[in-house]
Amino acid sequence: MNILFVSNFYAKYQASNAKELIEFIDGYAESDIDNSQFPWGDLCSSNKIPLKVSDLMPLLKPNLDLFANELDLRFNYRIDDAWINLYKTGDHQEIHSHYPSHISCVFFANSGEGFSKLYLRDRNNTNIHPRVAKLVGYRDEHIIDYKEGDILFFPGGILHGVSPHNSSVVRKTLSFNFDIT
Repeated sequence: MNILFVSNFYAKYQASNAKELIEFIDGYAESDIDNSQFPWGDLCSSNKIPLKVSDLMPLLKPNLDLFANELDLRFNYRIDDAWINLYKTGDHQEIHSHYPSHISCVFFANSGEGFSKLYLRDRNNTNIHPRVAKLVGYRDEHIIDYKEGDILFFPGGILHGVSPHNSSVVRKTLSFNFDIT
């Protein structure tokens, strides 16, 4: 028996327009980095590029529609913010959540050997005694397997982080949060 509570709370698949999203991300340069726009980045080591949601909507809409179809739901949404993450060797992101955003999303523009891992963490892990956890095979952490072009949706309140990046190739992701209206 292997119990992992957080694994039931995400959806991941190949983005319907992965090539276009990658080209969009690759259109930005290091000169576009503006970490001052992100007051939450004090405990991490990565660079961030703020994005205008209006520029991104035509690229995001097909994937948001696919997400809604996968859930067999119809809903309206409002994207709060969007940014590109750039991870150089040794960069990481501390464990955090995007609460109060309803849904968080990460698009993986590249992948490879030594790339940092995105992990989800069960915030209720302290309620389970270590002996019981071992007995039932409980793990409080789930590493997301991803490849270039994958898009991941998960509740904004889920704790998550990014392990240190161990590649000389810069890891590129696009992240955004949205609320169901």
